[in-house]
Amino acid sequence: MKFKVILFSGLLLALFSSAASNCLSQETKKLTAEEVIASHLDSIGTAEARAAFKSLVAQGAVTVNVRIGGSGQGKGGAVVASQGPMSLMGLIFGPQEYGNEKMAFNGQKLTLGDFRPGVRTRFGDFLMTHDVVFREGLLSGTLSTAWPFYDMSGLKGKLQYLGTKKLNDRKAYVLSYEPRNGGNLDVKLYFDAETFQHLRTEYQQEFVAPSVTRPEKAARQKGTRLKLTEDFSDFRREANLTLPHNYKIQLTIDSESDPLLQDWAVTLSQFLFNKKLDAKQFDLTAQ
Repeated sequence: MKFKVILFSGLLLALFSSAASNCLSQETKKLTAEEVIASHLDSIGTAEARAAFKSLVAQGAVTVNVRIGGSGQGKGGAVVASQGPMSLMGLIFGPQEYGNEKMAFNGQKLTLGDFRPGVRTRFGDFLMTHDVVFREGLLSGTLSTAWPFYDMSGLKGKLQYLGTKKLNDRKAYVLSYEPRNGGNLDVKLYFDAETFQHLRTEYQQEFVAPSVTRPEKAARQKGTRLKLTEDFSDFRREANLTLPHNYKIQLTIDSESDPLLQDWAVTLSQFLFNKKLDAKQFDLTAQ
C-alpha cells in the first residue's frame, strides 16, 4: 500500500494545544513528587515483589495506524522485553508496507533495525536523537525493569510536581522529569490520582523556524514540533505485579513540509518473568 502525503497542519497543531478545561491545577494540599512516586510504586506491588522483578518478556499483538503523512492500517506482533537496565521492543508487520520497528538498548548503546538498508523509520529517528528515553529507562514505563523509579537511589533525572490535569476524564497527578543531558526534551509523567498507576508519558520538543529577512516570508515561517506519547491502560495482575496490558504509542511531527501522525496500539497477552536473557538480544548489531 503506497502512503499518500496528507498535509493537515491544523489537526497537528491542535494536538499540541491544551483546552482551558485541561489546564494544570494546583492541589490545595500539594503532594511532593516523591510522595506521588512512592504511591505509584505501591500500586505496582510490594517492595519485595518489585525487588524480585529482574526480567520480563511481554508479547501480544499490535495495530499501526498512519493518519497523516500517509494513510493505512496494518496488524502484526509485538514484544517488549527487559532485563536490568537493558530493554528492547519489536513491532513487526512482516512483508506489508509498514516499517517494522525494532529497537534494543544494551545498557550503554541504542541500536535500531532499518526500515530499508541504511534507512530508519521516523520513529527510529526520533529515538536515536533522543536515546535518553532508553538511557534513563523511560520508554515502555512499568513494563520495563529499567523504569527509573524502581531504584530511586540511582535516579538520574530531576522530578518536579506540577499539579493535576484531567486525562480521559480522570484526574491525574503530573510530574515533570528532566533527564540528565536530555537536551531540550520536555518530559511529563501522568499518574492516576486515585490508583497512582502510571497512565501516560509525553515527550515534546520544538524547533524554532529559521530566521528570514523578508517580512512576507517571516509571516509564513513555521517551526517544527515533535511529540511522542505513551499511554497505558487495562492494569491487571501478572505474577505479583500489577501491569498495563494495553500500550499505545503515538508519534506526531507538526512540520509544514513533512507532517506525520502515526500510532501503534499494543495488546499484551503473555508475560514471562525472571527468565535469564542473553545480553546479545539487546544489541541488534550482534544479530
